[in-house]
Amino acid sequence: MFAVPIREANYKRKAHRVDLPLLLEIDGKPYRARDWSIIGIGVEAFDMDLERDQIIPAQCVIPMPDSSFSLKVELQFKSRRGNVAGFEFHNLSRPNKRVLRQYIEHAVDGKIGNVEDLVSVVTTPGVATPIEDAITLTDLEAEGLTRHFKAKSYVSLSIGVLFVVFVIAVLFYNTVYRIHATGVVTGNIEKITANARGVVKAVHVEPNTFVDAGTPIFIIENPEVAISLTNIDKSLQAIEQQIQSLKLQRASGNEVLVATLKQKLYKQEFQYQNAQRLFYKRIISIKDFSFVENQYQQALINYQRALDESQQDRELINQKIDVLDRQKSSLQNERDVLAERQSQQNVSAPIGGRVFHVQRSVGSYVTPNDVMILIEKNSSPHVFLKLLAEDALKIKIGMDAKVYAPSTDTDYEARVVAVGYSSANSNATVTQEASLNETLIRLEFTNDDVRLPPNTRVKVWIKTF
Repeated sequence: MFAVPIREANYKRKAHRVDLPLLLEIDGKPYRARDWSIIGIGVEAFDMDLERDQIIPAQCVIPMPDSSFSLKVELQFKSRRGNVAGFEFHNLSRPNKRVLRQYIEHAVDGKIGNVEDLVSVVTTPGVATPIEDAITLTDLEAEGLTRHFKAKSYVSLSIGVLFVVFVIAVLFYNTVYRIHATGVVTGNIEKITANARGVVKAVHVEPNTFVDAGTPIFIIENPEVAISLTNIDKSLQAIEQQIQSLKLQRASGNEVLVATLKQKLYKQEFQYQNAQRLFYKRIISIKDFSFVENQYQQALINYQRALDESQQDRELINQKIDVLDRQKSSLQNERDVLAERQSQQNVSAPIGGRVFHVQRSVGSYVTPNDVMILIEKNSSPHVFLKLLAEDALKIKIGMDAKVYAPSTDTDYEARVVAVGYSSANSNATVTQEASLNETLIRLEFTNDDVRLPPNTRVKVWIKTF
């Protein structure tokens, strides 16, 4: 029988533990010892309930081939692990300690049956020695422990070196050959503006609903437009009445007077011709002829004057009608503009898609450029991301990238198509491009069938090798 040292991983023990046959008798009941040393002992199947540091008497029985050896000891309870209770020897006497150490040494040397040596150890007076608690192992056991320690050290060192190399490789790959950033999905949103100034009267759609092109989506009500249209209609009606009245006045005018004077002129002309014939025949005197001639001349003047006045009145009326016609045309044009504005207040969807967001609610006051509704188009989006200037120097058009969307837990293939803020805003100036520490990068998906909600955050890896 040989002593078997218990291999432990850097435990700070006061003494080496061994697994040699040893029995304990506690309260008249035998127990088997396990993993014991000259400092402490483990007891298997211990069924007594003790408090920590409680001291109990016991007897250690060392079994021999033809006999046994018993030692009276005191045990101090320390802990319990499973069915094994751990004790420390309390005030173990020097002779008993020498007996236990001698038992272990004999077991190592294969002399475990030599009971006389144990008896002599008990009867021999105590001699001071610098080694009281430690157990000296044989050269063979020390060499075995050294080899085991070296083997474990080599394995641990190899694992550590491999881990450091792996970490360095990952860091080198991520910092030199691959750029990691966070991007946002965009490019598949259609902004629908109010197109008019006024108050939102009705909204016919809700978020996450689908609409077709031409579907009415909201109405903008502008009271000023309605009031202006009413006033213009009244003005047009009044102008139209004035024009009709002038036309009637132009049609009637002085026609009766002119006709009367014309008829009188014809009569005076007939009398003048008769008087002229009578005067040539010497039937009437020159005085009578002159009177008739004077009547004829007066009738001609009156008719011509009435005719001129009628013509002037007609021209004046025509001028008034022309002025009213111009006013009417101007008001009609203004009315057409207002009617167009009023028709624009009933806005329909220019494209089909999903209503992503309703920006304004009923009762809100809006201007023509205010965004009312965002519609998600049925088209492939693109991705925008920002990179520091030093990382942007590694980017080239056409580089491959991988996009991961946590919302769908899916990877997508993409490529770099544009660099700079002008890829998102055509109004970006050269000064803006050069004065910023960050650069905007635009990616497009390789597959045109990719559909992702707008403003989705994604992880992006750009391969720079």
